[in-house]
Amino acid sequence: MKKLNRQKKLNRQTFQAGFNHLDNTHKLGVRRRVLIITLVKCVSLFSLIFAFYFFAHAMHEWVVDTHKASQFHIIGLSVALFISWLAQGLVNTLTLSCKSQLVQAMEQKLQLIFAEQQHALIRQHSLFYWQTLWVKHIRSIANWAFDYRVQQYVAVLVPLMALVVIFYVNPVVGVGLAIALPVVPLFMIVVGKGAASLHRKHFVALERLGGLFTDRLNALPLMASYRAHNTQMRLLNNASEQLNQRTMRVVGVAFLSSSVLDFFATLSVALVAVFIGFSLLGELSLGPDISLQQGLWVLLTVPLILSEMKKLGQVYHQKAEAEAASECLFSLFNTLNDDETAKKGGVKNKPFSGFDAQDFHVSNLLSANHLKIAAGDHIRLNGVSGSGKTVLLEALAGHRNASHSFYGNCVWVSQTPVVLPGSVRDNLLLDAHYSDSALCEVLSSVELADWLSSLPDGLDTLMTEYPSLSGGEAQRLALARGLLRDPDIWLLDEPTAHIPDEQHHRLSQLIARVTQGKTVVWASHKLLPAHWFDAHWHIAEGEVTVK
Repeated sequence: MKKLNRQKKLNRQTFQAGFNHLDNTHKLGVRRRVLIITLVKCVSLFSLIFAFYFFAHAMHEWVVDTHKASQFHIIGLSVALFISWLAQGLVNTLTLSCKSQLVQAMEQKLQLIFAEQQHALIRQHSLFYWQTLWVKHIRSIANWAFDYRVQQYVAVLVPLMALVVIFYVNPVVGVGLAIALPVVPLFMIVVGKGAASLHRKHFVALERLGGLFTDRLNALPLMASYRAHNTQMRLLNNASEQLNQRTMRVVGVAFLSSSVLDFFATLSVALVAVFIGFSLLGELSLGPDISLQQGLWVLLTVPLILSEMKKLGQVYHQKAEAEAASECLFSLFNTLNDDETAKKGGVKNKPFSGFDAQDFHVSNLLSANHLKIAAGDHIRLNGVSGSGKTVLLEALAGHRNASHSFYGNCVWVSQTPVVLPGSVRDNLLLDAHYSDSALCEVLSSVELADWLSSLPDGLDTLMTEYPSLSGGEAQRLALARGLLRDPDIWLLDEPTAHIPDEQHHRLSQLIARVTQGKTVVWASHKLLPAHWFDAHWHIAEGEVTVK
């Protein structure tokens, strides 16, 4: 239990620290904006309370004094209602604007992370996970910042100010409300602790179901070959049922919270109404005498302050959603240091002069006492499958959070290359500019000339989402991209994994020839001449050793 409480405390601290870092980095002024919105909303509510005061006076003059309401009270009521309406409209406008700015800032930061760490990120979670992060979690943080936090302040300031006046009117009513009002936040805390855990579990179940569904869509040809539709359908049904159960638990907690809040609010208003009614009838004489104007004002004001407490309970789930979102979002934001990013951006195009890393580590995945590479060195990287070769290359390329990474013009050639749904030319250029003759020449060098000549529109042939490329052809297309750019650093992750041995030897010799004088880190399970390399790095049990 103590360990669980410490973890929850750590999650809250991480949540707040991550949000503060985002606020300070982008200079959004979220705290200042929250205070401004709170102030404007308080003005709206206090204006409404003043409107109740003028309305109660007008009714007192009409019922008790038996004459028309004075012009002063009618004008006061109209002005107070107009100010309240105007302030509430300003609150809505400011809230929407602030939410939009915060969402935009988080999307920009997430977009930068995706651009820098895309290869590493896509291997860690499913596409559905990242879609949910972008579509749902960013909005959850924005809702928490400008709905829940504003309502927190309002639900404290407005009831306190109203209670001061109610105590002056009748201390008995004030004492009763002072006892009843704290029940609402107390119950929210009790329910909220369970709601946060349920939201986390719900997100995990949703992500698993989405990932399972997208994976099965991608594997439809394989499922058809093995006739595994029924088995996979049962898996999807089970995952769907688990998600439904978790969804109903979240809905059940929300319904319970709303019901209890409504119960206490209704009970409090009913007790106040009974007390004031019997006092006006002369059946009760506790505290000072209450006039019709005072009693009516109290009866109108009490539901208002209780409604603000209820609104806090209704948006309390936003805090639980934001805490669940922060575990995914802010831990990801922490992998991007803005100062380092700016620094790297300044030296990105400078020539690579070497790499010297003492106590190198990649989170809790890999470590090394000392890694050193001089400009122009060729490093052979080996290790069993799953030992962490790709993780190390991702870290060196800056795609994964690590203690050290390369700088300079770098090209990554992966064993799982990406083929974009554009033309052949688009896949080679990637926003760069090369002549058609240069593109044809580089495709010929990687033995794709025959493949290009077979295409109906040549370089303008659209690849679509399902290109007619084998795994080996896709790898050679990725290699051609690198050859076009002539980088200082080559990071090669099994670049010939899906290519026949004969072709592997020819293309390996091509790589060795064009990378003369370049810095190369080459991971491969296939045989490569030892004299090509200046050093060998071996990965085993999370440790990188130099041989």
